Amino acid sequence: MSAHRYTLYGYWRSSSSWRVRLALHLKGLVFENVPVHLVRAGGEQFGATHTARNAMQQVPVLVVDGHHPISQSLAIIELLEELHPDPSLLPERPISRAHAREYAELINAGIQPLQNLDVLSKIESQGGDRMAWGQRVVSKGLAALEEKAVRTSEEYLVGDQVTVADICLVPQMYNARRFGVDLSPFPTLVAVDGRLSKLPAFERAHPSVQPDAQPV
Repeated sequence: MSAHRYTLYGYWRSSSSWRVRLALHLKGLVFENVPVHLVRAGGEQFGATHTARNAMQQVPVLVVDGHHPISQSLAIIELLEELHPDPSLLPERPISRAHAREYAELINAGIQPLQNLDVLSKIESQGGDRMAWGQRVVSKGLAALEEKAVRTSEEYLVGDQVTVADICLVPQMYNARRFGVDLSPFPTLVAVDGRLSKLPAFERAHPSVQPDAQPV
C-alpha cells in the first residue's frame, strides 16, 4: 500500500488526465479522482480554486499528501516512477528507455497540444475547420510514431513491457478516432493499442468509466 495520499484533479476525456490515471492504476495505487469540468460554466479550470492548484489553468493536477500540487502529466508520471519504481514504466536498457521517453514526448509535445481544446477553439474563432486541423496534426504525428515504432514494438511500443510510451499512445488513438482520422496507415499503432486496451489498468482508466463521464 502506498505511504502517500493522492488526489487527482482531472477531466474524464482529457488525454493528459487519462495518462496519469493509467500510471496510477498500473502501479496499483489508490487515489481520489476529483473532476474538473473543462466546459461547464465556461470551464471550471479557470476558477480561482483550480487556478490556485495550477496557474496554467489546466488538468491534470496530482496533489500529494494534501499539500503538494504537481502539474504536467509526464512530470507526474516521473514522480510516481520514483516513488513507486515497481512495476517500472521504463525499460531496463538505456536505449529502450530513450525510445520510450521519445515516443511519449512525440505525443505529449508534438501532437496533443496542437489538438487540445484551446487550440481548436482558436482555430474555429478565426474561421478555420477544427476537425480538418485536428485530422492533419494527428495524422502527421501518428505517421512519425508508426515509422519509429515499427522498429521497436513487440507486444507494446517498446518491446514487451508497458511503458510511458504506451500510456501516451492509448489516449492519443482515442482522440484520433474522435477526429475521424484514417488509422489504416498505422497498423503497428492500431495493433498495440488493441492489446493495451484489454489490460485491466487500461479498462479502469478509460474515460467511459470515470465518475464525470458524459454520453457521447
